[in-house]
Amino acid sequence: MKRFYISAKTDEISKGLNNKLKDALFNNDWIEDEKSPEIVFTIGGDGTFLHAVHKYLNQLSKINFVGIHTGTLGFYTDYEAEEIDQLIQDVLFKQPKIEAIRMLKIETKNGKLKKGLYALNEARIENIIKTQTIHVYINDEYLEMFRGNGLCVSAQAGSTAYNRSINGAVMSMGIEGLQITEISGIHHRASRSLGSPLIVSSNSNIVFKNDTFSNAVLCYDYKHTSLDEMTEITIKLSNKKVKIARFRPTSYIRRLQSLF
Repeated sequence: MKRFYISAKTDEISKGLNNKLKDALFNNDWIEDEKSPEIVFTIGGDGTFLHAVHKYLNQLSKINFVGIHTGTLGFYTDYEAEEIDQLIQDVLFKQPKIEAIRMLKIETKNGKLKKGLYALNEARIENIIKTQTIHVYINDEYLEMFRGNGLCVSAQAGSTAYNRSINGAVMSMGIEGLQITEISGIHHRASRSLGSPLIVSSNSNIVFKNDTFSNAVLCYDYKHTSLDEMTEITIKLSNKKVKIARFRPTSYIRRLQSLF
């Protein structure tokens, strides 16, 4: 007997898969428990998966996630829509391998107050109103003064998401680190920064400072918050982990091929 919850998109295909999966689990004496599930199924895309992760942010150590993609294969999903029968058989009769992915921890400070946030894909500072100046520190050592639209920080799992769209490096499975990628950096004689993605070790502490981040926004996964009145943002890998139940091996190269 297991407790489960299904987070599904509202399109017809996803709703049909939701009903079929739910009926199969009920017929095998599983219990639907939205408040305290042991396993959470997501039906949709990687965005649906991220919404479910944030929904259960304070219960991650007790939950395994399984994703069904109703489009193309996603990085957090192992099954496509037409494989729903295989998923049901695997979940009912196989023991999965658990892949644990560390989340990013983001702390924003205004000199007095500190607020902690978490992200699985990336955290980025963006300012589309004016040029944003950011002083970058890594492990308390000053790296550079960046000027441009912003900076993005991702770990391995998020390197194929927004980071890739701004020409960041794709980090292969097994590499645990943090990547800083520029968003529309300004490069001329009066303003220079590294200008290329930088990958640092998994125990690194990245700090962005400035006298003001007025008009800038902190985007983390699908969420965002204003950085008005903030003067410092710290990003590092946290001990909070998302556990994905893998019932079958899926080639990382195949996942990459689904991107292009």
